[in-house]
Amino acid sequence: MSRSSASARKAAYWFLAVCCGALLALGGFRLYDEFGPTRVSVEAVPFGLPAGTSVVRGDTPDFDAGLSSLPVQTQAELRRAVELSRSGNYQAAVEIFEAIVMIYPDVLKVQWEELNTLFEMDSLSDRDEFRMKQFADMLQNRFLNTGVARYIESRLAYRMSNPTLAQQLAQVAVEKAPALYDARLWLARLLLQEGRLAQASVEGRTAISLSVGADPRAYEIMAKLYHDQGLLDSCSALVEYALTQFPVDMELHLLQGYLAEYRGHFDAADKIYQRMLAFNPDFRKASEAQATLGEKSPPGAGASVNLTPRDRAQMAVDILMPLVDRYPENLPLREALGLAYLKGREFDRARIQFQEILKADPEYPDIRLRIQEANVTKPAPVSAADGLAANLNRALDSIKGANLPTKEHDFTTMLGHYLVRYGATPGEFFKKYAIGNFRPIRTNVWQESFYEAPYKHTYTIVFDSLNHFREVHVVVFDSSAKSNHMGMAPEVFTRLLKQNSRISGIGSSTGETDCGDSTVLDAAVWETQDNFEILARVVGKPAEVRMVRFDKTALPPGLKLCDYIPYLKEF
Repeated sequence: MSRSSASARKAAYWFLAVCCGALLALGGFRLYDEFGPTRVSVEAVPFGLPAGTSVVRGDTPDFDAGLSSLPVQTQAELRRAVELSRSGNYQAAVEIFEAIVMIYPDVLKVQWEELNTLFEMDSLSDRDEFRMKQFADMLQNRFLNTGVARYIESRLAYRMSNPTLAQQLAQVAVEKAPALYDARLWLARLLLQEGRLAQASVEGRTAISLSVGADPRAYEIMAKLYHDQGLLDSCSALVEYALTQFPVDMELHLLQGYLAEYRGHFDAADKIYQRMLAFNPDFRKASEAQATLGEKSPPGAGASVNLTPRDRAQMAVDILMPLVDRYPENLPLREALGLAYLKGREFDRARIQFQEILKADPEYPDIRLRIQEANVTKPAPVSAADGLAANLNRALDSIKGANLPTKEHDFTTMLGHYLVRYGATPGEFFKKYAIGNFRPIRTNVWQESFYEAPYKHTYTIVFDSLNHFREVHVVVFDSSAKSNHMGMAPEVFTRLLKQNSRISGIGSSTGETDCGDSTVLDAAVWETQDNFEILARVVGKPAEVRMVRFDKTALPPGLKLCDYIPYLKEF
C-alpha cells in the first residue's frame, strides 16, 4: 500500500514538472514575441519568397512615419517621384523631391528617396553632389552604426570605385537591417556584377517580396539572373509577367528581344527593338541589340545557336539566284529573291531586284512599297574598295539627314504612322517631321496633304489641351475608283489594309456592320497596350478610306464599332 502511494506521488511530481515546463515555455515564447526582434511576414508575390516567410526587421527604420500628415496631393506627388526614380527618370524625380523637401524638410521618406535617386545618377552637378553629401551625412548621423549607415557607406564606396568594399558594407547593412529593401536590392546588384548568381538570386527574391512586387528593378535583376544562368524558360516567364506590371520597362523589353532571338524569331525581336527606339531613341542598348540582330547566342554551356537571318536568307538566295538567272522574266521569282535579301538585311541587293521588277512592270502589286521597305532600312556597310572619300560623303549625308526633320513620306510614315510617342509636345513632333508640310486648321490640330498617284492622302494630327500628341486621322481618296465593285471591297481598301498590316501587324476584321442611317461600315482594327487603330470604309463609297490612330488613354471605355464613326468623320 505504501509502495503504490509513493508511485502515485512520484507521478504527480512528474506531471507538475511537465505542466510547469510547458507554462514556462509558453511564457518565454510570449515574452520573446512581445519584446524580441520584430519580423515582417511577406505576402505572396510572383517570383518572390514563399508566402508567410518572416524577415527580421533589425534596425530598419519606419520610412512611412510622418507620411500621413502630408496633404493628399503631396503624397501623390511623392508616389509619382518614386515611380519616376524607379523607372530611370532620375532628374525629373529629383526635381519633385527637392520641391517637397523645401516645404517638408523633416520627412524621412522624402530624404531617403532623394538620396537613393542621387546615388543612381551617373553624373551629378555640383549642386546635386552637395545635396547628396548633405543627405548622406545627415542620415548617417541620425542612424549611427545601423544598417542604414552601412548602406550609405556602401553606396559612397561604390561611387569612389571600390566595389569590393561596397559589397562588404552592403552585406553588413543587410545583416543589421534584414528588412531594409534598398540594401537588399543593392546587394543583389553587386553580387550579380561579381557573378555570384546563387546569392544574388536570394537577395533578388527577397527584394521582390519586401517591395510587394512594386519595383521593376527587382524584376530586372531576377530576369538577368535567370538569363545569365541559362534558365531561359524561367527568364521568359518572369519577363512576361513583369511586363504586364511594368509595360514600359526598357530593360525587360530588351531581355524579351534577346529571348525572341534565341528562339529564332528574328522578326519579332526586330519589332521589339524598333518599339523601344520609338519610345526612347536614346536607349543605346536597344540600338546595339538591333545592330547585332541574329548574332547573339544563348548563355550557358552547350546552348544551341539558331541560324541568323542572313544565314537563313542565304539558303533561299542560293536556290533562287540560279533560277532568276535562268528565267529573268519571271517577276514573282525575282520578287522572292528580293524578299530573301530583305530578310537577310542585304537591303541594297533587295532594292536592285525590286527596281528591276518596277522597270519590267510598273503596275506590279506593291512593288513600290517593297522598294520603300528596302530604302528606309539602314543599308549594308560600304566596303573598303569604295574609297575613303565616298565613305566620308555617305557618312556626312546620313548625319545631315538624321538631324533634319523629315519632309517626305516613306513606308514608315504612311497612313499616319509617325514615329513619335504619344504624349509628345508639338516641339518634339515637328523636330522629327517638317512643320512646313503642315497647316494649322484648329487649335492644337495640324493637317498635311500629299498626292501619291492615284491616291490623295490627308493626315490630321491632334494634340490635346495640354499640347500632348494623342490622335492621327487619315483620309485616303482614290481618284481612279469605280462605282461598281460587284459586292467586293474596293482595291484602295484592300491595298491600304495590306499596307497597314505590314506596319502594325495582323489586324482583326470586323466585317460589314449596319450602323443605322443607311451606313454600313467595313473595318479592321489593331490594338496594343497603348495604341488603337481602326481602318474603315463606308459601303457605297468606294473611293474613300478613313483611319484613326489613338492613344488608348485618350479613348472613352466601352466603345463599339459604330461608336467610332464620329471620330472617323471628324476631319
